[in-house]
Amino acid sequence: MLLKIAEELPLSAPLNEVWNLLRDTPRLTSLMPGVESVARLPEEEKEAYAARVTDKIGPFKITMNLEVRVTETVEPSSLKAALKGADSMGLNRMTGSMQVGLHSSESGTRMRFEASIEVLGKLATLGAVPIRRRTAQVFAEFAKNIQAQFAPGESNA
Repeated sequence: MLLKIAEELPLSAPLNEVWNLLRDTPRLTSLMPGVESVARLPEEEKEAYAARVTDKIGPFKITMNLEVRVTETVEPSSLKAALKGADSMGLNRMTGSMQVGLHSSESGTRMRFEASIEVLGKLATLGAVPIRRRTAQVFAEFAKNIQAQFAPGESNA
C-alpha cells in the first residue's frame, strides 16, 4: 500500500530558527509522537539514524525499527531523507522518502512536508483509510508540538 502525505504548516518564527530545529535531531524527534529512541549511525559519508517508533493503528500495536538516511540538505531551505524499516518479526515493513521545505512568509516560515511511503505486511491489510486517518492524527500532533516551540514566551534554545 502506498501512502502519500503532503502537509503545510505555518510557523511564527524566522526561517533560520525553524531550520535550526529541523537540524537538531534530538529536539525534533522529541516532538514526534511515538518516537521512542533515535541514535546516529556511525557512517562517515552519510548522515543516518536508527529510530524506534511505536504506534497503535486499529487493532495493531506496532513497534518498528527504522533507518533514516539524510539524502540531501540545502541550508536553510530543504532536507530530504530515505526511510526503511520493519518490526522485529518482519511481519510489517515500510520504505519510502520524505522531504521538508522551508519558505519565508509574512508571519514567519511555512514548512511543507511531503512523504511517499510504501507499507507492506499485516499493517497494509488494514487498508488505506485507517492508516491515512492515523497518519493525519500523528501529523496534527507533531504540527501542534512544532508550533508550540515557537509560541511567544517559549524558550527555543
